[in-house]
Amino acid sequence: MMALRRDGEMDVQDIQDIAKARVLILSDGRTGAQNRSLGVAEMLGIKDPEVVTLTPKYSSKLLRLLPVSWLYEDYDRLVRDVRDYDVVITAGYQISRVLSALKKNDPRLFAVVLMRPAGSAKHFDVVAVEQHDRYPAANNVVVTLGAPNRITREKLALEADRWRKRLSHVRGTKIAVLVGGTSKRSRFGVEDARALVRELSSVLKESGAGILLTTSRRTGKDVTEALESTLKTSGIEHFMWSPEEGGRDNPYLAYLALADAVVVTADSVSMVSEAASAGKPVYLWGDEKALPRKLKDYYTSMIKQGRVRWWHGKFTLRPPAAGLMDTMMVAGFVRSKWMKRNRAS
Repeated sequence: MMALRRDGEMDVQDIQDIAKARVLILSDGRTGAQNRSLGVAEMLGIKDPEVVTLTPKYSSKLLRLLPVSWLYEDYDRLVRDVRDYDVVITAGYQISRVLSALKKNDPRLFAVVLMRPAGSAKHFDVVAVEQHDRYPAANNVVVTLGAPNRITREKLALEADRWRKRLSHVRGTKIAVLVGGTSKRSRFGVEDARALVRELSSVLKESGAGILLTTSRRTGKDVTEALESTLKTSGIEHFMWSPEEGGRDNPYLAYLALADAVVVTADSVSMVSEAASAGKPVYLWGDEKALPRKLKDYYTSMIKQGRVRWWHGKFTLRPPAAGLMDTMMVAGFVRSKWMKRNRAS
């Protein structure tokens, strides 16, 4: 196969396999969005892609109004550095504007955007959107049910082995509890945290089950403290982890591997998708009526497939036959578009 060098000349090398390409991931710093990009890259067989995180200089109110060249201090350097890459992957509306500008400046780039992007799909080589985003159809658009992610059987098995002994005090049935936090879409405060732990504890006490709980960067210190204090007085065997613990090892993947069921706050599409990709029964905790329409649509589709259910005080879902395969679907679509473009060149 023939590949374009950064000077525009042809170079002989085998680029039919995208795993051999030079890949850059653009990140806006959000964990859920970045994990979408990393998950797709890893599924493509790309080893240790470079990640560049861009932080805007101005407030969010100005993000959609100003040219991207004004928004990021490192933009000019990025324009130069991106010449060393064949593929750029990113996820998110605002950061997609950066990728669109890079692609316009350097058309040889193979541009992949995950989540609903700014502007038309014609500005990119591949657009991967989730069903609830209702993005216009095009021949370079692939639609998934949930969010692509980094969950694989191999990773789950490895983390289960690493953590099994450390979590052995939580005997019997294990319920993973994944807590997001307040966002522009929904609110999760101190009283919600206490109510969540108390409701689960009252059900789990009878069966002797335990809780494996993790918070996220959005949870907040006061909510995290409320979760921790309520767990300590619950009488339930538990293990809790939060990002505030600094460099302490994160058991998130071990939770998904070892849990018999997962309870997720309904504010996080990413965590619901990850739990469903792990093949676990998933229960949504929160106020269904308060959610925006597109989140309701997503959860309705997942409920129809028997993957999730709103929490109503009972664990009644059976494990699905297989986990969500959205990451594999996107990776396959990206690979096919990459091969088609390079055959044409």
